[in-house]
Amino acid sequence: MIEKEFSSRVLTKRRPARAAEPSPESFEIPLTTVSLNSNFDAYIDIWFKGAPPDSPVQLLLDSGNSNLIVPRWEDIEALPNGKSDYQVLGATSEPWGCPANVVRGPIDLVTASGDTCTLQHCVFYACTGDPPSGGSRTANFGAGCLSPWTASKWNTPTGVNVTLQAPLSYNAQYPYVELNYAPAANIHGPANTPRVAAGSFLKAYKAKPLGYRMFDIIPDLEWMSLIPKSLRIGDTRTKWPGAVTRPIAMPIAMPIAMIDTGGGPVFLSDPNGYVYSTTWPDPEANPAWTSDSISCQSTSDGLAIELGDHDGSISYHINSHALPPTVRGLTLVMCKLNSYMMGQQGMNIGGISALANYILVDYKGRQVGLKPK
Repeated sequence: MIEKEFSSRVLTKRRPARAAEPSPESFEIPLTTVSLNSNFDAYIDIWFKGAPPDSPVQLLLDSGNSNLIVPRWEDIEALPNGKSDYQVLGATSEPWGCPANVVRGPIDLVTASGDTCTLQHCVFYACTGDPPSGGSRTANFGAGCLSPWTASKWNTPTGVNVTLQAPLSYNAQYPYVELNYAPAANIHGPANTPRVAAGSFLKAYKAKPLGYRMFDIIPDLEWMSLIPKSLRIGDTRTKWPGAVTRPIAMPIAMPIAMIDTGGGPVFLSDPNGYVYSTTWPDPEANPAWTSDSISCQSTSDGLAIELGDHDGSISYHINSHALPPTVRGLTLVMCKLNSYMMGQQGMNIGGISALANYILVDYKGRQVGLKPK
């Protein structure tokens, strides 16, 4: 059903090429969400140079990733000018395990008004085979910003350092990118029934839009992250994440808050036992994906989250009762060790936080901002 629904949306009408005009102060790229039960994901369409208008590549928009991964190098290779437009820098494996070429070349996006925006000289992964563990090839449009990009450097066979970074960061004229998801009531359908919905978008700006609190991204991490300051569950202000002091050098053990727009609840690792070992109201069954984690419990209670950097913070609320009835069942998963935290102490703010906030990424200033909805 989802495949059929997408096929009716892909025939985007591009405006014909026009004489040079002053570039706008901002532009929007439509996103499509797919929901099932309490999760949702947002997808973005891209095109390769010379590809037919009716052959977009649909990728998961993911601020928890910081580079572009397309599923089929074969599609690029088959283009009339594929070998001249796209340079293969070497072969490796992409972060989810598919064998891949590291490629440099242009990526096209189509704006809400039908204009083509070309991201020039992108360096990205193009999968050349299936992952060794089985399953589908990776298709991911990373939107995360790292400080610095060296966390995703890669050495070519000739010893040249190549930096892989988020595709939108190559568009230096528009350093600010806003992620705006449609209201939960529009995104989520009845339980066990997928819904494909328009109405979400990302918007690129030349200048920072008003209303955002901006914070420095924690340096030298593989994920775009801020510092978690406090967590309230229902009416209880917890002691999590514990005391956070200003370090001389940023230690890996410092609690982090991953700014990850992937659909789902807030989840965290709590090795010091501030919350996971306490009985909380509104308990829920742990989701199946916690099977590789240690000592988890889940709740559907409301949350108040405070995060920021060493110079400030912002708070926002997640009111589970304001969500559609079919997605009220899970707001927070607390574990002594959550395998999806990749060994880090802290939290992933989850896609549910993207329903509660506008999110702004500043690729030039290495900052991320929130504006509660």
